Amino acid sequence: MLDQASVPCLCRDHKPSFIDRPLLSLPLIAIWFVSLVLLFPLARLQFGVQLGPLVPYTAFMVLGTFTAQRQEQPYFFECPFVRRTLPRLVRRHIAFLAALVIAETILPEFTQVLPSSWRFLTTTQDGTFAVAPMILAGCLALVQMFTNRSLLERAHRATSSPSNLALPT
Repeated sequence: MLDQASVPCLCRDHKPSFIDRPLLSLPLIAIWFVSLVLLFPLARLQFGVQLGPLVPYTAFMVLGTFTAQRQEQPYFFECPFVRRTLPRLVRRHIAFLAALVIAETILPEFTQVLPSSWRFLTTTQDGTFAVAPMILAGCLALVQMFTNRSLLERAHRATSSPSNLALPT
């Protein structure tokens, strides 16, 4: 069996550049912005408010979790430690998406108690579109992104210490 210290890690051996991994970053940024623009027409459809943010949220999550911003550590899909952690990250992402959909389903019921500055008129069924779902989605995204990066960092750190022979699941 290979020693964990001998397993090559692309994440640690990577030299950051000005545009880090443009084949991953640029398409995700394009998908994120295009799908954000499409949110407004989708809001008119039934369940559009709940299902519309799923694509930009997922693109933002992949971008925020795996790319390097502000000189952070990038994580590569080819890394064996990232591959072992991916199923857990996918389960966590599905749970966060479910929480987002549930919250966006419940929040319109509370738009009457929100301050009027948080609402503006659109052509949706109830006549208001609350900014609160966008704020909630942003907060959920930041929590998920930071905890995902923390999980990946722990997976790399646990495998680099010689006392830990088992990889986290």
